[in-house]
Amino acid sequence: MNRRGDTTILMDTIKHLVIFIIFFSIMLWFILSYSNGSAFLEDFYAKELSLMINSAKTGQKFSVDVTKLASVAVKNGKPVRDMISIDNVNNKVTVSTRLNSGTSFVFFKDVDVVYRPVELPSGSSETSQFIFELKERRRI
Repeated sequence: MNRRGDTTILMDTIKHLVIFIIFFSIMLWFILSYSNGSAFLEDFYAKELSLMINSAKTGQKFSVDVTKLASVAVKNGKPVRDMISIDNVNNKVTVSTRLNSGTSFVFFKDVDVVYRPVELPSGSSETSQFIFELKERRRI
């Protein structure tokens, strides 16, 4: 009996199993990143802060309650001081509650955002506030 062609069935099965394992491991990683709410909160706060900056006038001050975001960051081992950063050169808001990842969103207004890092707790014993102010863009 000449069965040289039977190895193709085995190789096809192995290829499909590898693709299946890779696909479901990526899906599992995606689900786990959203399970504790960290990815959702990063996305929400990055977009909301960007929207606030775009719709505000120069000279306005804002105070945003980020208590939920801070509690998720503490659970994930992220320093609370580093969870929100604003890049005035690239007009980008970055929110991160996990160690090596984060969500960035761009704002379009031509202003400088002056902020101080979030500290636990600020304001009262139960809330954390992210306080920032819009200033006129410094020309160099």
